[in-house]
Amino acid sequence: MENARTRSHKPVTKTLGKMRILVVEDHCDTRTVLATLLNRCGCQTVIAKNMKDARSHLAAMRFDALISDLNLPDGDGLNLVAEAKRVHGLKAIAVTGRTEVVERERGLRAGCDFYLTKPVDFHQLRCALGIPAHHSAASIHVVTRVPPNTRPFTRT
Repeated sequence: MENARTRSHKPVTKTLGKMRILVVEDHCDTRTVLATLLNRCGCQTVIAKNMKDARSHLAAMRFDALISDLNLPDGDGLNLVAEAKRVHGLKAIAVTGRTEVVERERGLRAGCDFYLTKPVDFHQLRCALGIPAHHSAASIHVVTRVPPNTRPFTRT
């Protein structure tokens, strides 16, 4: 998984003590999981499934950060990133399946402050947003199904 921090940032502005993040992802399960984990870290998340919805949200409210998939059903997420950076000056993080080096470079040129490839390590996303470790989603446990009469295996 490739990551890049390319620009320094001013501290992220908080909205009523919570970082407000727009998550743009067309895959329903991925969108839901990202929003849930970010909410558990104390963020206020707004979700969009495409560029049209994302633009409506960006016009209606202020965000501290944009997390966007790049392969959206109604266009290239890099266009959304470039527009959001130019108009709103927010932090932009790509969460994408585009793994080629040339795509990563395109993303950084378009204005992505971080370029994370799927599957995304939530710890890296949290770090990219500047969320302190004590606000992590560490209390989330994944319990696998186990046969009867065995001890459950729990990962944190």
